[in-house]
Amino acid sequence: MRAYLPGLESADSVKVIPNEVEVAYSRPPNPNLPGYKDLLTDLERRVARSKNLHTCEVRRCLIPNKKGGLVCKRRAPFPTTEEDFFQEDGRWGPKRLYEFMNTWVPALTVNLRCNNDVKLLSNLCETMNVTYYITSYQTKKQGRNYNMSAVLAKGFAYHVRHTSYNESLRDHQRLMLFRLVNTVNREQELAAPMVVSYLMGWGDMYRSHCYMPIYWSLFVARLLGEFPGLARRGPMPSNANEVHNRYATDKSHTPFMPTKQNPPQCRIRYRVPSKPSDRRS
Repeated sequence: MRAYLPGLESADSVKVIPNEVEVAYSRPPNPNLPGYKDLLTDLERRVARSKNLHTCEVRRCLIPNKKGGLVCKRRAPFPTTEEDFFQEDGRWGPKRLYEFMNTWVPALTVNLRCNNDVKLLSNLCETMNVTYYITSYQTKKQGRNYNMSAVLAKGFAYHVRHTSYNESLRDHQRLMLFRLVNTVNREQELAAPMVVSYLMGWGDMYRSHCYMPIYWSLFVARLLGEFPGLARRGPMPSNANEVHNRYATDKSHTPFMPTKQNPPQCRIRYRVPSKPSDRRS
């Protein structure tokens, strides 16, 4: 990361270097040429002067502030420093002598010959913010749902006015739901990865592993094996099949098997002593 090269010290020195508008339409220097490093440095300086020099203009970066003045939303002029620095609290900065030179990556500047910027993520807060921004941008979160009811009403009213169906009430309700779904699909924002996944027939779910079902009887057998006192009556089952057979055949004993009267929920019970002296802390 750089923000300085010899010749980019001030506004006067920058003006000496010509602004090459078509600097991108060329090839990088040939590594076999003599003085390759000097040619590379000169190319980097020319591209940085033409593409990474920030100029504040109205309707580009200057916006009004609370005091009625104009400030740059890109936070120019940038802070200057004589040397590269990196502090313990996460603040950092490259060497910059001219306050309007933007930071660039030398490899991108030389090979792509375009404006580029770079920021070093030196702490957890900045990493979290950029991760949240990229995720929200890629998944296209629905931020404009405040007018969803108005969109539904408008879409349905349009179809009512422009159609003359005389079907039964059931058909009208079916068509209403169908039209509302189409209206929502037309107005909502869809992420490009999800659209491509549907078009390719890959579905709407990605699984990195193959998952297997875990049956409740296996859990009960393991739990009763570790804590025999949880069993209400009868001998301790030795495996999951024995647990299943016992509860499937014995209808009077249904502490764990779900039925219509006993929905699937944990039915492990324990006795609380009635006397305070019998209770243990």
